[in-house]
Amino acid sequence: MTAAPQPQAHCVVCGTAVAPGTAKCPSCGLSRPAARGAGVLGRQGFWFLGVTLLVVYIVVLLIVAAAR
Repeated sequence: MTAAPQPQAHCVVCGTAVAPGTAKCPSCGLSRPAARGAGVLGRQGFWFLGVTLLVVYIVVLLIVAAAR
């Protein structure tokens, strides 16, 4: 039984093939957080996104209420 070949990782900006453990793209220098084991959008990122959207919604609601 042979092992399946590992898919080659590509930079999302320039499309250059990069090694799976490389922290930055050698061509454009884009940081690759997934290569360091960091979640791109972990639990903390989703909470931050949700709170930010809620704050923007409340600010817009206050502006519309003040305009009446």
